[in-house]
Amino acid sequence: MSRKTALRRTRTRTVAAASLIAAAAALSLTACGSGDSGNDAKGSSSAVASTSNSGGSGGTSGSSGAEVGTKVGIAADTALSASRCTTDQLDASWASEVGPDMNNDGQQTVLVMLKNTGSADCSMVGFPGVQLQTEHGETWDLRRDNEKPKPVTVGPGEQVAFDITFLASTRDDDRKFAPNQVVITPPNERRNLVLDWPYGGALLDQSAATHPGTFIGPVNAGH
Repeated sequence: MSRKTALRRTRTRTVAAASLIAAAAALSLTACGSGDSGNDAKGSSSAVASTSNSGGSGGTSGSSGAEVGTKVGIAADTALSASRCTTDQLDASWASEVGPDMNNDGQQTVLVMLKNTGSADCSMVGFPGVQLQTEHGETWDLRRDNEKPKPVTVGPGEQVAFDITFLASTRDDDRKFAPNQVVITPPNERRNLVLDWPYGGALLDQSAATHPGTFIGPVNAGH
């Protein structure tokens, strides 16, 4: 076989391979473009961030001494057996309106209760969105802690809780943030629940800090 014949055959194989690659790419693009809109919609719905603070607000009344109901349980990690808890079927309240001590310069924790007001079990997992607001319109979106969320199933009339850990402002020269309201967005929801801040005082304003002393925990059935 002559050198020219060998080169010609090599080029022929190269062109043929390039043609096969181009054909495969065209088929791949056709398959990607033929996906149905239902799958896209489901993807958008599941991507709702649990920390979203957007949407309207629904006022709730607080109750003191609330306890987590006995029917609240940890659901399987792989799947939730009940429908997701929506904002419309939840009430928010403080676990207690007594304390904390706003003159204490150490970290303190308060509990927010989320009650299932519906007639069927519902489930949730993750962190709520929590935004503190002052009467003058300043806002502070609280960061999350490092705890790993666990799915929880909440029976009708039962409650789950999440923590707000904070540092009170105790010195005159502190940069202060005086909460007036707390806007809560349940996990994977867009609409809000609103609670008045009942404890008075001010927080040490660390809203711009990378690791602030004020933060939230995930929804938890273990309280």
